[in-house]
Amino acid sequence: MELLCVLVAVLALFLLCAALTLKARVPAGMAPLTALSGIVAVFTLAGMAGVLYPAAWAVYLLCLAGGIWAFWPRKGVAPDWRVLFTPGSVLFWGMTVAFAVYFSVRQPMATGFDELNLWATAVKITKVDNSLYSTATLGTPWAVTQNPGLPLLSYFFQFFGNYTDWKIYLAYDALYFACFAAVLSALPWKKWRVAVPLAAVLWCTPFFFTIYNHTIYLADTYLTSYGDVPAGLVFGGAVAMWLALRQTDGARWAVLPVLALAANLKANDFVLSLAAAGLIAVDAWFFCDGPFKRGLARRTGFAAACFAAPMAIYYLWNIRYVGWLVARNSDSGGVGETTASLGQVVINGIKILLGQPVEGFFAERQPQFLQAMADMGHQFWTSDGKLSMIGQGRNVVVFILLLFALAFVLAAGWRLRVRVAAMAVLSTLCFVGYNLMLALSYGFIFKPFQAEALTDYNRYIYSYYIGWFLIALGCLVVALLPQIEVHRATLAEKDGPTAIFSSKLYTPRWGLAGQGAVLLLAVAMLARQSQLVLPQLSVLGFADSEFADRKAIRAEAELVCSYLTEEDRVFFVSQGDNGEAWFSAVFDFYPILVDYSGITSEMIGGGGELGLPELKPQEEGPKNYYYHGFTAEELDSIVRGNGCTVLYLQTIDDIFVESYADLFTDGLEAALSGETLLYRVTDDGFAPIEMEVSAS
Repeated sequence: MELLCVLVAVLALFLLCAALTLKARVPAGMAPLTALSGIVAVFTLAGMAGVLYPAAWAVYLLCLAGGIWAFWPRKGVAPDWRVLFTPGSVLFWGMTVAFAVYFSVRQPMATGFDELNLWATAVKITKVDNSLYSTATLGTPWAVTQNPGLPLLSYFFQFFGNYTDWKIYLAYDALYFACFAAVLSALPWKKWRVAVPLAAVLWCTPFFFTIYNHTIYLADTYLTSYGDVPAGLVFGGAVAMWLALRQTDGARWAVLPVLALAANLKANDFVLSLAAAGLIAVDAWFFCDGPFKRGLARRTGFAAACFAAPMAIYYLWNIRYVGWLVARNSDSGGVGETTASLGQVVINGIKILLGQPVEGFFAERQPQFLQAMADMGHQFWTSDGKLSMIGQGRNVVVFILLLFALAFVLAAGWRLRVRVAAMAVLSTLCFVGYNLMLALSYGFIFKPFQAEALTDYNRYIYSYYIGWFLIALGCLVVALLPQIEVHRATLAEKDGPTAIFSSKLYTPRWGLAGQGAVLLLAVAMLARQSQLVLPQLSVLGFADSEFADRKAIRAEAELVCSYLTEEDRVFFVSQGDNGEAWFSAVFDFYPILVDYSGITSEMIGGGGELGLPELKPQEEGPKNYYYHGFTAEELDSIVRGNGCTVLYLQTIDDIFVESYADLFTDGLEAALSGETLLYRVTDDGFAPIEMEVSAS
């Protein structure tokens, strides 16, 4: 049933893409990325306005109307079905449907810590509440300001039927495949010798810049709800799509929603969206077709629109909407805004680089900023920074620049060679700027322990590597295609209706050698990936046991929830938990709210071990690190003060029994004998709830 619901979403997307191709001049290979980006933009605005559910129905009806408009028979005119099926579009639709069927059979589940404390939980909340997760009430510290692009993309595929984890992965993989299709979209069928190996290269790309050395765990690049890989693919896919648009003379506006999406995936990806906008704007404004003054106003407007698309999203979400959320949080007793503004960070960071004095907070953080820069440089240049299948950052940069060089050599005509060279130089400068942004973040936004360990540096930097690689591939694709250049045939006038122009067709130099280079690249990347990611550890070969633990936990959560109502609020007890079980319970129980056993007014900890203060273990370990010393009276007050109606005793130990047995009307006898996991909060104490507990 859930597969059928997903296929309805895929059909609706196909109808919308058909309308874009047949009626709006968006090439078929680019239509999926444009359509998905536009849907996310509409959902974002609707979510902020509080009308997400009716907006989703409107989008689906629009898809249906667009399909009818595109395919409605007209007298003497038949729709050209052939334009809907190109190497890029066939790759997208084939892989999306195949993954939908595969995931519906294998049923992968959310397991990662960040999935359960943010990414997957955000999707579930959006689906269950039919509204933005940022306004939801949870019993956890919640990243309400995280950009909603990816959860809303998943909402489109989750809209019909029930919430399921695998639909998250399908939605994000569909976005991957849309970016791949955009890279291939300029290639016609007669260029299949290039398209096929290039498709293999694109399949390897997310693995290639994220997995390194040998792994004994599932390489879950295509089974993750994290935002780092999508951020890189959309950043690079936008620029590659622009290059293909120019090649095919498609509707140039189609790239604007993609740029908006690039700014709406993660809070730290605004810089990536501006880099993409800048690369596209320069290519559109400087490297025009024909005389420079011809169409100058139109090109200037388009260049401005490239920057306006991501900036509009940033302003509406990060300034207006998040500003409202922060103010509401502060008014309700939250912490409000806790970090310096982006503008202050950039200005003071540059002053430090220029040797100028800074004051206050920035003077205190200056050593942290400089040390972060040094550590990032160490990661880039030395073997300690093996963040890809080909080693450290310096290797990745050389590899990508070699692709640009290959595109430059193969390019047909001097104009395209200059464009490729400009793209290589400017994207390299953007890489330097992106690294500066990361250094500023570690220096002035992240906490000291995060800067000291360069926490998640690999995830942040490979977003740029992935996108940069796609840009280089986009240049290579265009370089392998013939180019038409317009030349002035007379110098009688500079411009005007009497000026005469001629066009000349240039064919790629060493085209056969270029095709061979693409094939060699595909073979090399596939071989390297097969060395590091074993078949049984890949997205296509994971064992049934991979999600066995999560399935057992989910089954227990479903059992417990069957004895509860949505009005219940659960106090969660899992002795020795480091936080993972808590986030899992919050995720699995929703919309039933789960409180955390360690929460007090100071928001203690990320794990839980409850007990009397005098019983705190002396030896180091999770129980010591996450220990919350409450008297029996204090614990009773916390449970009732938080409004909890039920206690869920997932795991208890001797410390818990010795400390709090008197709070329970049966002295915890039912829990210790395995007869129940739930206790109801009553005036007389915590009373056991009769339930059937499985033997497992």
